[in-house]
Amino acid sequence: MVTFDPEGMSSAQLFGEACVVCHKKWPRPRVRVGRFPDDTAVLACADCAEAILPAPQATVVAFPVKA
Repeated sequence: MVTFDPEGMSSAQLFGEACVVCHKKWPRPRVRVGRFPDDTAVLACADCAEAILPAPQATVVAFPVKA
């Protein structure tokens, strides 16, 4: 997980009551996107989390070979 610097964040962001990226408070952020140095979870709204989390790696499957 990514470690975020808490400096410059609002108290709502620090306590998980607002998205760490866009400051949106409703709906309450639920996606864990990282942590603070004290191991507290950093939360983001679903839209922002999708933008900052790495995309899952796709499973590559070989095409069948004709005999």
